[in-house]
Amino acid sequence: MGALVFGGCASATDPEPRPRTVLAPSTTPRDAYVLLSGGGTPLSNNYSQYLQARALADYFGRELPAESTWVFFGAGNRDDTAPVLSDARREMKQDGLIVQSWLPGALPRNRPATKESLLRALRDEILPTVAGGGTLHLFVGDHGELVGKDEKRESAITMWQLKRGRRRSTGWYTDEKEVLGVAELRQVLAAGIGKGRVVFCMTQCHSGGFHELGVAREMTPPQAWFSAPPSWAGAGAPGLRLRVAGFTATDEASMAAGCDADPDPEKWAGYERFLPESLIGLDLMSGQPKGVGRRSLVEAHEAAVLVDHTIDKPRSTSEHYLESWARLIETRLATTLSVTAKTQQAVAAFQRAVDTGRVVALDDALRARETQFAGFTARLVRELPEARQLLQAGNRQQLDAVIHGRGERGAGGAGPGRGNRRAVMAELRKTYAETLRPAWKAAVLSGSVSGVSGAVLAFEKDLIALEEDGEELLLPRGGNDTPLLNEIYWSSGHGEPAKLDPKKAAALARWGAERRQRIVAWGKASADPAVRAAAEKIGPGPVFEEEAAKPISRKTAAERVLFYRRVLAAWDFLIAMDAQPALAELRTLIELEQTPLRRG
Repeated sequence: MGALVFGGCASATDPEPRPRTVLAPSTTPRDAYVLLSGGGTPLSNNYSQYLQARALADYFGRELPAESTWVFFGAGNRDDTAPVLSDARREMKQDGLIVQSWLPGALPRNRPATKESLLRALRDEILPTVAGGGTLHLFVGDHGELVGKDEKRESAITMWQLKRGRRRSTGWYTDEKEVLGVAELRQVLAAGIGKGRVVFCMTQCHSGGFHELGVAREMTPPQAWFSAPPSWAGAGAPGLRLRVAGFTATDEASMAAGCDADPDPEKWAGYERFLPESLIGLDLMSGQPKGVGRRSLVEAHEAAVLVDHTIDKPRSTSEHYLESWARLIETRLATTLSVTAKTQQAVAAFQRAVDTGRVVALDDALRARETQFAGFTARLVRELPEARQLLQAGNRQQLDAVIHGRGERGAGGAGPGRGNRRAVMAELRKTYAETLRPAWKAAVLSGSVSGVSGAVLAFEKDLIALEEDGEELLLPRGGNDTPLLNEIYWSSGHGEPAKLDPKKAAALARWGAERRQRIVAWGKASADPAVRAAAEKIGPGPVFEEEAAKPISRKTAAERVLFYRRVLAAWDFLIAMDAQPALAELRTLIELEQTPLRRG
């Protein structure tokens, strides 16, 4: 079987739950299960990530031998020791407000999700376990990002970034270098995997780049496809870098759905939730049975895709591999005059297949994937019946028009009115700084504001001082409320859970949520006309309102359908060209993806 990896992280000073014993490589096939999640800081490590990790950690405890499992989440809080700090952020809805709270994301035998902690365990414990021929099943339920530039850009996992300063007086700081990219993880795996293999599932943003742990980024066509081979032609498929394959929530370039500080039992949606639930057969929020658990990730992936109507664009490594061939056909072979007549015909057939959605090869595996994709498309049509013609019969040009058009969720561009909105917000900040805040400050310092006392009064004085030093807390730039969240977190005592006063923490969190409303209401009641006018101009800000769940957008549905067509057309092309090395690599990837979760 394999290892499941979800992200989690703690400070480098936190104790390890296991002795740091370096294991000799196993000579018999053994499997490992690793869970990695909870990266970033307490401001970004959301409650849904903890729910996902908790469900999988519980699954490990019920179904797997303890010596075969590893858990890395957040700050490394464990259920048998005092918490390091509160590392999971949860938003609560109260009277139309979003109130912040935090809890220690404690898990059995948990370790911090720092890069040093994970990579050390991989080298010393996990890879030696599977090196004799076992499987590492790797689950990552973390945040993800893109690092690097241009052709060196790659997907990366955001590891736990909050660290304690070397000197106690320096407190905590965020280490933004705590990221784990594709190239570094591949290097560590290659050095210790031996005869083993890796089957992974990743639900984070930009996760699609991790398919390149095993396959090359660019495909190389054989020289035999050309009458006069160009310099970029070679021997054909470059071969697997490593015996690694798996499933991701989306492609390299895109954000993923699901990560939520306030997951609603009815509305929390996305691959982050659906795949683990399909795998273990339990509701991640309630722990109640939810269908039958699957034997493998490939089965759980299919079940998750059928119900995922979010911005996710789930895919497997075999599909990523075929899409890479599709990209080569579209950008190289279709534009090169020196291809042979056979290649030219196969390229034309590829283009027809993408346009029509129909392939011609009579290959059992290809036809099985075609049937699966037809099922995915049918579910999209049921979700978007008005897009039936586009999704079932639209050609590539029509699908591209929707994908690259304006007005769809996720479409690029600045959009109308954004420049004007920036100017409006700049004017509101000026009004607050020059008129409303000075009057509010005077009232707070004089103790004349009713209903503000004790810990809340002291907290508000601190916030005013920070604003006067340049912090934008009431009207943050770009809608980024991180500065205020940071003050709520530390002032409420979540950095020292053992000393936390729940009543004080709740009062400060509530004040942070209603602060703008309270300041504006106070200003509107002022005897000073200028202060009243400033308060009216700024306004109380948005109030939370429940929204109905939205169907998948036409853009995302078109992206998924075009992806399915390009994958099938590329497979059809390779069969037409009798590209045996590439087809052999594809079969290996599919075999890896079908690895059962447990032996026997």
